[in-house]
Amino acid sequence: MRILAKIIGLVLPLVVASTMVYGGVENGVAINFNSDARVNAREFQLKDVARIRAPGMMKEELESFTMGFSPAIGEVKRVAGERLASKLRSIAWLPDTAEISFPDSVFIKRVSQEVSEETFRDLYRDQIRERLGDQEFEIKDFRVRGLDPYPVGDISFSVQSSRQRKAKGRVSLQVNVSVDNVSHGRVSVSGWVDVYDTVVCSTRNLTRGAILQPGDISLKRLNVSKIPDNYLTRMDLAPGMRLKQNVKSGGYLRESVLENPPLVKKGDNVTLVAFKGEMRIKAIGIASQAGGLGDQILVKNITTGRIVTGRISGRKTVDVFF
Repeated sequence: MRILAKIIGLVLPLVVASTMVYGGVENGVAINFNSDARVNAREFQLKDVARIRAPGMMKEELESFTMGFSPAIGEVKRVAGERLASKLRSIAWLPDTAEISFPDSVFIKRVSQEVSEETFRDLYRDQIRERLGDQEFEIKDFRVRGLDPYPVGDISFSVQSSRQRKAKGRVSLQVNVSVDNVSHGRVSVSGWVDVYDTVVCSTRNLTRGAILQPGDISLKRLNVSKIPDNYLTRMDLAPGMRLKQNVKSGGYLRESVLENPPLVKKGDNVTLVAFKGEMRIKAIGIASQAGGLGDQILVKNITTGRIVTGRISGRKTVDVFF
């Protein structure tokens, strides 16, 4: 047993020493460059382009050694093998006996991921839906500008806020793109948004000054993307109103083309009605202003000569305030 122990004691150091030699190279350092490599960073390291054999922490240092700049995202560039080997030999602590093998050229590709236009279309549609709520709409002529390849990673999008909340006609949005929480530019998306709504329309040709009757109007489903926002959607708001301009048969009505017909003209003799408890007192006055139903005007009381304020409650009738 003692003889066997002595033999093991003599052989073991030789075995350990032999494990420090790879391909006949002292310290076991061997670096073999690949002919091509795929990288996913702005700079590439030795571990990205070569197979490394080295003892302990030396391997870790070699793996993280920066060899140069990567090509643009999605692009490929060629680097001379000799150039990469020369950069390695400049490392002061690399053993002179390190074995470095390389091909004539190393082709390096910056890996990327593509984002489809459909992804941005879905994002655009969600934004329009948020603005329009339950209103029906269609998107036409959708466009994406600034779409590029992106690094591989967790990609996310955020729509840049805008003061304008326009959601019909030509609508443009700016989308910020991030990969692993790092910004990678902005994409512009736009489209034409047709919005449909139920609108109050005329059933016949109507002339300026006409007082609308229930039979003069009906509801129609219209594409409102090219008409002003103040179109009328409630039938009950139109009857009794007066038109400020002509409207063709089938034409839509806007709030701005309707007005209360004047029930009182300036200079008209009007009935002043004053309420005091359950008492109702009437007097005659002269209107100093014209107005329609609900309008507040000034009226001169003929009996007292005083100017009073009242609200028009009917034809040539004004309720007086106390």
